[in-house]
Amino acid sequence: MRTTDLKDLTNTVEQLRKELHADLDASFVEAVVRAEEQNPEDDAEALRAIQAALKAVLVAMGAI
Repeated sequence: MRTTDLKDLTNTVEQLRKELHADLDASFVEAVVRAEEQNPEDDAEALRAIQAALKAVLVAMGAI
């Protein structure tokens, strides 16, 4: 994916997060987009990265 396309996608996702789910951690959403961008052909690796990002958010919140 071209850098400009990724930036546009990230900006759009962030705008939607703010409008629809402002309580959702922005760094988690960014990590999900980054995991998918970095692992376009490796779903297992993308999922591991997303799970790690989710765990980090939950730990920071004191949920686990």
